[in-house]
Amino acid sequence: MGFGDRLSTMRAVISVIGGGSSLLQRVRPTLSGRFGAASLLVASRRARQGAVLKKATVRSGRSSQLLPVVVLVAHDIHDRGGMERACAELIRRGRGKIDFIVVAADLAPELRPFVKRWVQARIPRRPFPLKFVLFWFFAGRALRHIEADLVHTVGAIVPNRVDVASIHFCHAGFLAANGGLAPRDAPLMRRANTALSRALALAAERWSYRPSRLRAFATVSLGVAEEVARFYSSIPMTVTPNGVDIERFRPDLAVRAALRAAETVGEAVVALFVGGDWDRKGLHIAIDAVSKVRAAGYDLRLWVVGHGDAARLGALAKRHGVAREIRFFGPRSDIERFYQAADLLVMPSAYEAFSLVCLEAAASGLPLVIPPISGASEIVGSDEGGLVVERSVRFVADALATLASDAELRIRLGVTARQHASAYTWQRSAESVMNLYEALLAEGGAR
Repeated sequence: MGFGDRLSTMRAVISVIGGGSSLLQRVRPTLSGRFGAASLLVASRRARQGAVLKKATVRSGRSSQLLPVVVLVAHDIHDRGGMERACAELIRRGRGKIDFIVVAADLAPELRPFVKRWVQARIPRRPFPLKFVLFWFFAGRALRHIEADLVHTVGAIVPNRVDVASIHFCHAGFLAANGGLAPRDAPLMRRANTALSRALALAAERWSYRPSRLRAFATVSLGVAEEVARFYSSIPMTVTPNGVDIERFRPDLAVRAALRAAETVGEAVVALFVGGDWDRKGLHIAIDAVSKVRAAGYDLRLWVVGHGDAARLGALAKRHGVAREIRFFGPRSDIERFYQAADLLVMPSAYEAFSLVCLEAAASGLPLVIPPISGASEIVGSDEGGLVVERSVRFVADALATLASDAELRIRLGVTARQHASAYTWQRSAESVMNLYEALLAEGGAR
C-alpha cells in the first residue's frame, strides 16, 4: 500500500473515531505536526516490508513458518477492565500471526494455551504502589533474558527500552486536567495510596517516554493522542482504539423486562453507573444529581455495578435521602443484563482514555451522560448519542432530568449511540496493533 492509500486510510479511521470530517479539519494541523508521524510510521515503509509477519525459515532440514515473537508486558491480562481486555483480545486475535511471550502478574487460564510462554511476576496485588515498584524491577530483569523481535508494554511499567507502549491512561494528561494526583474528598488513606500510585506512574512515564527508551505510542483514542503529543511530542504514534462485542452488548427486551421485574422498578427511569475507582469516575456526583432530580419530581433510580466503597457511598446516599433508590450490585460477570435493563448510563468521570463501559453501554443502546472526556466525541458526537456535560452536580442533574422526562429522546440517542459503537470491533482493534507491529518489524526490533 502506497503513501496515498495509507493516508486515505488514516483519514477514514480518524473520521470514524472522531465522528466526521469536521474533527479531521480540527486536528489536521496537529496530525501534520507533532504526531503526524503516526500515519507516516505505518505508511512510508509498507513498500519495503514484504511478508514480515510470516518469515520463512528452515528447521531441522524442513521448511516451516517462523512467526514474529512479541513480548507483551502488562500487569494483568484477562477480560475484566479496559487495558486488560484489550491485551486479551490482542492475544486471541493475533494467534497464528504472532508468537506472544507474556510477562505479567496474572494471565487468564483460557489465554495461556494461546501464548508461546508466560513469565509470571509473583508479586503482591496490593497495595498498588508496592505492586508497581516490584513489577518494574521484576519485568525489567526478565526482559533482559528474553529473545524477541518486539517488546510491547501497556504503559510505562518497565525501565527497559521497548518498541511499543499502549497508552490507556496518560498520567501527565490526568494531572494537567485535574490539578492534583488524588481526589480531595476521598478518605485520607485512599488519597495517600492514589497519590503515591500516580506519582510513581508519572515518574515512570517521564523515564520511559523518551526517544532513547521508546519507538512508538499506540494510543486508544484521538483525545489520548493529543495528550501524548502535548507532553511527549518526540515519539511517533498511531491510534489503536478499543473495541466492543456488539453481539453480547445489545438491546434485549426480554432481559430488560425480567431484571426490572426482579428489582421491582416498574416504570421508573434507571440510570446505570458501572466501574471501579468511584472517586475518579464521580459516583458521588451521580448520587447527588439523582437526589436533585428526584426532588424535582422525577422517578429516577440509580444502579451501581462494580467494586468500591459501598458503605461510604451508601452513607452519602442516605444523607441525600435517596438510599432506597440506589442499589449497589457489586462486580458482576453478567454486566450485559444491567445495560439491557437500564435506561441510560451516567459516568461523570474526571478522566478516561476510551472507556469500555461507555462503549458497552452505547452498544447496548443506552444514551450516555458524560463530561467531555477522551472517547466521548467518538461515541456521543455532538449530542447525537447522549449528552456531554460539565462535570458538576448541577449539569449532570439537568441532563438526567432531560432524559428522565423524555422517553423518545432516550430511544433516539440510544439508537445513535449503538450505531457509533458498532464501528469499534475487537478485530479492528487487534489489527491496528498488528499493523503497527509490521511497520516496526520492517525496521528491526528494539534490541
